[in-house]
Amino acid sequence: MTNAKERSSRMKSLFANVDSAELAKQISAGPAVKVGSGAVKSMDRAFVAVEEENERLRLQLSGSEAIVEIDSALVVPSFVRDRLDIEGDPNFQGFVEGIRESGQRLPILVRPSPDKQGYFQVAYGHRRLRACQILERPVKAIVRDLTDDELVVAQGIENTERANLSFIEQAFFAATLKARGFRRETIAAALGRADGKLTYVSMLIGIAEQVPAELIGIIGPAPSIGRPKWEKLAAQFKDGKAPAAAQTIIDKLTSTAVWAAATSDQRFAALMSALEHKAARGNQGEEVDLGGGAVITAKSSRSSTLITIPESKVPGLSAWLVERLPALVEEYRKQTGETPMG
Repeated sequence: MTNAKERSSRMKSLFANVDSAELAKQISAGPAVKVGSGAVKSMDRAFVAVEEENERLRLQLSGSEAIVEIDSALVVPSFVRDRLDIEGDPNFQGFVEGIRESGQRLPILVRPSPDKQGYFQVAYGHRRLRACQILERPVKAIVRDLTDDELVVAQGIENTERANLSFIEQAFFAATLKARGFRRETIAAALGRADGKLTYVSMLIGIAEQVPAELIGIIGPAPSIGRPKWEKLAAQFKDGKAPAAAQTIIDKLTSTAVWAAATSDQRFAALMSALEHKAARGNQGEEVDLGGGAVITAKSSRSSTLITIPESKVPGLSAWLVERLPALVEEYRKQTGETPMG
C-alpha cells in the first residue's frame, strides 16, 4: 500500500502536463455517450478523491500542512475511543523501542483542542503519541482544523486501512459514535464502508449495545474473536445488562488472578465457557446439600426460580423461610442498592 506522500507525487506527475483548455475542446467535440448511474457514481467518487488529494498536495506544497514537533504532553486522545487497550498489546513495547531507537517516522494528525487552550487532539496516531509520551519526547504531527465528523472519519479510516482493529473494537467504536449523535452514514465512513451499506454498521452497534460496556472493557480487544462468538456472548445479556446469576459468575471470574494474567482472547474464552456451563447446569437445577441426605434444588428460568425443599428431611424449614422472606428481601435490597418497585 502506498503512503499519502507517494500517492501525492504520482497524482502530481499524472496531471502536471495536462492542458485544461485543450482537454475541454476534446470533450465537447466527442459524441454523447450514455453511462449507467452506477458508473457515474463510481466516477464521481474517483474524481472527488482526486480533487481531495490534489488539494492536500497543494496545502502540503504551500507549507500550510508542514510537519511540526509538539510537546506530547499537550496532546490529548480523540473524544471517541477506538482501541480498547493500547499498552496491553503484546507488540506495543516493541513498537515503543522501535521509536526509541529509530525515531518517529510518520507524523500523527491532530487538531487544536476545542476544549483546552494550547492543547491538541489526536485524529489518528494514538499508538505513536502514547509511545512518545512514554519516552517523554516531542511528537511529530500535522495540525489541521477538523470538524468532529472529519476527525472520526480520519481516525476510523486509518485504522481500517491498517486492518488491525478487532471486531469488538470496531463495534465499540461504532456504538460510541452512535451514542454521541453521529449519523450512521458518518459511522460507516469512519469504518471505511465506502459501499454505503448501513446493515454492517447496525449489526456492529447491536452487538456492542447488547454486551455491557464495562465487560467489553475488561475483556479487551480479543483480536482472534470474530462476529459469531461475540453474537453468542451477546445473547447472554439484555439491553446491556447481565441477569443476576450471570453477573455473579462474571464478578467471581474477573476478580481472580488467573483472569488478570490471561490474554484478551483467553478472557473471552473463559467467560464464554463459564456462562455456557452455568446455562447447562441451569437446565438440571442447582443443588444445595444440607447433609444427612437433605438436598435443596433450585431451577431457574428467565422469569422465575423454583426452589424445592424436602419437607420430610428438614421439617419446618419451608415455613421458617417463608416467615423470614421479608427480612431477607430487605437485606438483599440493602446490599444491592435496589429499591422496591412501585
